[in-house]
Amino acid sequence: MLILLVNDDGIREPGLAALEKALSGHTVHTVAPLGPCSGVGMSLGLYSSLSTTPCGDGRTGVAGTPVDCVKLALSELLPRPPDLVVSGINPGANLGNNIWYSGTVAAATEASFWGIPAMAVSVESAPCISYEAAADLAVRLVEDRIPLLLPAGVTLNVNLPQGTPRGVLTTVPGSFSSEVPFVRNPDGSYSYGPYELQGIREDRGTDVHALMDGYASISLLSTRRDAVPVPPVLEDWCRRRS
Repeated sequence: MLILLVNDDGIREPGLAALEKALSGHTVHTVAPLGPCSGVGMSLGLYSSLSTTPCGDGRTGVAGTPVDCVKLALSELLPRPPDLVVSGINPGANLGNNIWYSGTVAAATEASFWGIPAMAVSVESAPCISYEAAADLAVRLVEDRIPLLLPAGVTLNVNLPQGTPRGVLTTVPGSFSSEVPFVRNPDGSYSYGPYELQGIREDRGTDVHALMDGYASISLLSTRRDAVPVPPVLEDWCRRRS
């Protein structure tokens, strides 16, 4: 397969290198930000030039966001549309509400917008992160063609705990019951505190629960932003104003 690799932490990050090594049996092109872009979500570099830097061996660094990288790769840099886009491996889980902010998930989502099978891969933070289990799970998913068997417009969001997972669970994203805590710095400024495994509203079955219990989590994310079915009160409100 022709596989596009991308991340949100920069083209020189070890998680991306782990994916490149693990998927070296395929034709791999890497197009990734030149610097860290964690937490940028679906943002675009609309107000700057997207310069590119060749990094050797089919690797290109982009002065832009993860979504910029995917758009540029699909439009200009690749010889043909890839069979698969894999984003990661991110050093930090992308779970619950944080999926919306994740540049790793955003890059995979952008590929899904184009109808290209896509997968985001992340591993729980730790002082010394091991990417081996995450790279192994990513390869097994690719070799079994799981991302290619899903409906168009669906992104696989894969998260692993540190170490060897107890197994793999299909989950849904949790919803955090509290905001990310802030830390006040000595100079009076603020920094974000730990955020990966915040308290959540659901009792069980979410991506956060899976990691807390030592399992890898696979969630299916849609590119549509549908909410619940339209309630009668809104239908009635619209009719009365038509």
